[in-house]
Amino acid sequence: MTQHASIFVLPSEVAYQVKALKGPIFIFGAGGFVGLNLMHSLLLYRKDVFGISQDPKNNWRFIATHTPPENLLACDITQPEELRELIRQYKPRTIFNLAAYGAYSKQREYRKIYKTNFIATVDMLEALRETGFDAFIHAGSSSEYGLNSAGPFEDEELIPNSHYAVSKTAVHSAIKYFGRIEQMPVLNLRLYSAYGPWEEPDRLMPVLIAKARHGKLPPLVNPEISRDFIHVTDISAAFIQAAIALKPSLFGEVFNIGTGVKTTIGQISKLTCDLFKIANPPEFGNMPDRKWDVVDWYSNPSKAKSTFGWSTTIGLEEGMLNVAKWQQEVGFDTAFWNWSGERI
Repeated sequence: MTQHASIFVLPSEVAYQVKALKGPIFIFGAGGFVGLNLMHSLLLYRKDVFGISQDPKNNWRFIATHTPPENLLACDITQPEELRELIRQYKPRTIFNLAAYGAYSKQREYRKIYKTNFIATVDMLEALRETGFDAFIHAGSSSEYGLNSAGPFEDEELIPNSHYAVSKTAVHSAIKYFGRIEQMPVLNLRLYSAYGPWEEPDRLMPVLIAKARHGKLPPLVNPEISRDFIHVTDISAAFIQAAIALKPSLFGEVFNIGTGVKTTIGQISKLTCDLFKIANPPEFGNMPDRKWDVVDWYSNPSKAKSTFGWSTTIGLEEGMLNVAKWQQEVGFDTAFWNWSGERI
């Protein structure tokens, strides 16, 4: 049993579906926040799950969670021959691709963004074509919508406003091509603002909750900036349910994975004050907006619900308290992996 395994437990209606997935199961990008949660959730129910990372021995999440080394594989996905050899050796049947670069403002190498997000995904699918597979579920992004971010349907115009968004939009076109034209079992999930255990410690939600546990708030951006915050457990469930539901009529399709609720920075700061009994008001505008920040950024998840029965189960209040409890359990404030500057 991995450390703090209870945080990875899936809703009962999803957990029983895990054993129906065709194996072996590959998770590319397992060393990332969402990938790690998905991997550990699957490992609770079966053992033929392999997390792929460029340097698994030195990944802080694997170290901190005591991820079983026998379930970790090293691969630089930007090296096509290395990638192809790994796929030939293990012949995975279900593949979850969460490998990405450029989602964080500190990740600015534009060539690496396109090599990791677009070229490597195409290389994966070409290699998988040779061995055959049953499901390839790709982690897209709400950033694909760019400036068209106010609750769009999946078929609305994409207006990407960053290199990362452009790369994800390109992958969307590739997934559509491989699915509809090549008739390969692939689809794209456009993820909204994930949060939960093992998120990057310097991100908004971990810093906000770490401060709040000590009765304070960090500096915040414009209070009108909004997000659609979705707990990582609900995202793990979406990947599993999408893989189970995948059939020829869905090959190449795309689905929004969010709550459908717009939450502004002002609203989340008020909720934080209420949950953690903070008296002092927040200070807005002391942190610069990111160049791709927008006022209306939220999802329309109706297609995922009507097509494969997915919907969120963890509300924002419950999710934030969940993170607070997890932070206390893992000693977030003084953890060796906490470089956020919020070491209380």
